[in-house]
Amino acid sequence: MGIVIWGVAVCIPAFMLGGIAASSERLGTAILAVLLASAILTVISLATGLLGAHTRMSTAMTSKFTFGLQGNILMSILLFIGTFGWFGVQLEVFGQAVQSSVGILGNSAAIPRWLPIVIGGILMTLTATYGFKAIERLSVIVIPILLVLLVATLIKAFAGVSLASVFDKAPAQALPLGILISAIAGGYAVGAVIQPDITRYARGKGHASVAMVFGMMIGFPLVLIMAAFLFAASGQAQFGDVMLAYHRGAWGIFALVVIVFATWTTNDNNLYSAALAFNSLFPKMKKWLLTVIGGALGTILALFGILGQFMNWLIVLGVTVPPIGAVLAVDFLLFRSDQYRFDNLETQPAVQVFSLLSWAVGTAVGFLTFYKVFTFTTAPALDTIIVAAVLHFLLMLISGHKVKLPAKA
Repeated sequence: MGIVIWGVAVCIPAFMLGGIAASSERLGTAILAVLLASAILTVISLATGLLGAHTRMSTAMTSKFTFGLQGNILMSILLFIGTFGWFGVQLEVFGQAVQSSVGILGNSAAIPRWLPIVIGGILMTLTATYGFKAIERLSVIVIPILLVLLVATLIKAFAGVSLASVFDKAPAQALPLGILISAIAGGYAVGAVIQPDITRYARGKGHASVAMVFGMMIGFPLVLIMAAFLFAASGQAQFGDVMLAYHRGAWGIFALVVIVFATWTTNDNNLYSAALAFNSLFPKMKKWLLTVIGGALGTILALFGILGQFMNWLIVLGVTVPPIGAVLAVDFLLFRSDQYRFDNLETQPAVQVFSLLSWAVGTAVGFLTFYKVFTFTTAPALDTIIVAAVLHFLLMLISGHKVKLPAKA
């Protein structure tokens, strides 16, 4: 499970996030932003991962206990938009990287932009239709290879480059530390919230916890920090250009393969989770059909240029999705774990008012702090988590609920 999370983290947009961090702050501060964002995501992932190990259900199904059978519709829509939207972002970046890579290798005219997007979309959709086992096997094979080549590229990039000069390099366009943390956290906020899609296969809560720490506290920041070093040393803006600047001939072909699989091992997860969210809205439809629909929609987004809204996309995700995880965590870990059972699902109310209110207020505070109406922690993603969690905790106490920790696995 941890390797699958690494597979999601090792992707071109993650390398882009590392590049954004390196170009927005001095390298030391960029690394700090990555570590703080990873800590936020690890806390959410631990809570939601434990939830998945407990319920044995997907995130979209589990959140019906938290937000109600009808109130959950909004959350499922947000998770679906987030996951299949990421599928589109990944595909567009993938198409650009393949086109650029083939161009550097000497034959750009033969590759139109739409071709790698469509072919990639089809292949990734096929993997997702086979489910978690196919995703796991692909990740276990590919991730070690990707990491080895990334380390080799990093070593080449630093040949003749002083480490001190890289740390001393001033940012081209500085971002406030809090906004940078939110952008990084927003980049994986959906992934942190949908961990039950993976941990429902865990042997127990301890098994799930180790996977979350291994994937989110070690794998995710490691990939982003390596990318930050790589972009700081090379000065290149595009991942494909960086890889092929240091690898020619047979190594160039190998680098192109890395670009393909770095996207593949992430996007099949995105589509798999999108189909699970979609399935909670349309339970009578076949999952393979929902997967194909999500893949088609994501491919269309890629063809129409969703990447142009990449930073706005990250900020919106960083404000709307983390409070879902915060409310899920408080509700399950502190109050109603005994209700989170499949045989109780149909007895849940249509709407859990306190949960929806906590999420809405947390989201609203996140947008207000992002637009600097007022300042809280300086990181809007963290603002949403704190406000939603504290408000839900207080509302549950006021309504007469007693703190009731979940039983050990």
